[in-house]
Amino acid sequence: MADLEIRNLHVRAGDKDILRGVDLSVGRGEIHALMGPNGSGKSTLANAVMGHPGFEVTEGQIVFK
Repeated sequence: MADLEIRNLHVRAGDKDILRGVDLSVGRGEIHALMGPNGSGKSTLANAVMGHPGFEVTEGQIVFK
């Protein structure tokens, strides 16, 4: 298992679904970059992983080893 596993993540902010079905695996010593255009969900993913109260995980899992 990787140090961080995100499986089938769905995230909502208010009444808007922002992320649907995100999967990510980050192993020990790996470096990853999230890249994409404005509004693609990069900050939403980071906020969901950090547990920000403005973002609700409605489905899926975030697992830290």
